[in-house]
Amino acid sequence: MKKFFLLFGALLLALTGCTTMDAVTGQQTTNFYSLQQDVDLGSQVYNGTIQQMRARGIAVNADRRRLAQLQEMVYRIAAVSDLPQFPYEVCLIHTNVVNAMAAPGGKIMVYEGLWDPENGLAQDEDEIAAVIAHEIAHVNARHSTEAMTRALPGNLIATGILIVTKDSENSQFWQTLAAAGMFIHNGMYMTRYSRENEMEADSVGLRYMARAGYDPRAAVRIWERAEIQRTGHDPATSIFSTHPSSAQRIAGLRAQLPAALAVYQAR
Repeated sequence: MKKFFLLFGALLLALTGCTTMDAVTGQQTTNFYSLQQDVDLGSQVYNGTIQQMRARGIAVNADRRRLAQLQEMVYRIAAVSDLPQFPYEVCLIHTNVVNAMAAPGGKIMVYEGLWDPENGLAQDEDEIAAVIAHEIAHVNARHSTEAMTRALPGNLIATGILIVTKDSENSQFWQTLAAAGMFIHNGMYMTRYSRENEMEADSVGLRYMARAGYDPRAAVRIWERAEIQRTGHDPATSIFSTHPSSAQRIAGLRAQLPAALAVYQAR
């Protein structure tokens, strides 16, 4: 038990010393991970995802023309982002999942079900660029590794309680308490940050796409269409799983659209 509290104290001390500047906001933030660790972690996730897809018989990057379009979008948007030095990379996964994801360090995964000129959520280049800009905003704000940093203390406390009390008289009570604590921490506290992160990525992504020469009005179109298409999609595997409602996102994007349009039209 003493070792656990020493370890926990050391972790808290380390976390308090891990303040860094947020490249997007310019404000101080806490992140246990370095920029290089973002890149390394993202590469593992990206390469692992591609391997898993291929192992399941799902093609990756089979449409070279569309892949080239995605690469051009990523290149243009990343160049005007706040962390252009990341080794950005994109792959196209040929499955009808309606989603796109960003791993730390600039690795972007686009699922074919997201981008279809007739039936997709994104139907033209400006619209898919809006999604890519949103994902690059997540990368620049370092949302993934910041969330991992925030999760460390709560999860360590719960794990410590389980270890220390496993042979005690009231072990069932303490284990239930620890499980409930982890549920509250990860299911409520962490999702609050997730909602904030999504709204921030919407805002920053709108700015990035306008700077890169993509029409920011496309971002509003995407979420207007999402509101219509939401029914019938599996929320666990789709872009619809993001926490703010489509209506919230539409309102937020519309409020910031005049400033983004001014940047887009001034190019």
